[in-house]
Amino acid sequence: MPETLVVQAELAELERVRVWADALAQRLDLPQSASFAIHLCFEEAVSNIARHGFIGERGETGTNRDVHLALERDSDTVTMTIEDRGVAFDPLSVPAPSAPTTISDAAVGGLGISLMRHFAQHLAYEREDGTNRLTLRFDLTKQAE
Repeated sequence: MPETLVVQAELAELERVRVWADALAQRLDLPQSASFAIHLCFEEAVSNIARHGFIGERGETGTNRDVHLALERDSDTVTMTIEDRGVAFDPLSVPAPSAPTTISDAAVGGLGISLMRHFAQHLAYEREDGTNRLTLRFDLTKQAE
C-alpha cells in the first residue's frame, strides 16, 4: 500500500515534502542514493507544478491546488506518483536541453525534468479526467551502484 501526502501547489510546501520523503526513505530502508533521487524528483515535480501548473487558467477545477504524492516500495523497486489538477503538461514531451558551449551560455534552472530522467529508470505521464499523473519508477539495484 502506498504512503501518501497531499500538499498545496506552493513553493512553501517543499519543506513538508522534504521531511516526508526523508522519513519515508528511512522507514523503507532505502539506500542513500535512492533517497536522494526520490527527494530530488519529488521536489522538482512539486516546484514545477507550483511555478507553472496554475498560471493563466487556474487549473480545471478552479481553486483546487492539491498535489497528491505517493510512494510505494516493492522488493527491488520504488514507485512514486505525483498527481495534480493544473493545466495539462506532459514533462516527457520536453526535449532535453542542449549542453552550453560556454559558461555564459549556461542557464540557471531548467534541468529538473532532465534530472528526473537521469535518476528514474522509468517515467510515464497520463492525463485523465482533468488530472495530470506522473509516475516514476526507481530500480533499487541500480540506485545502489
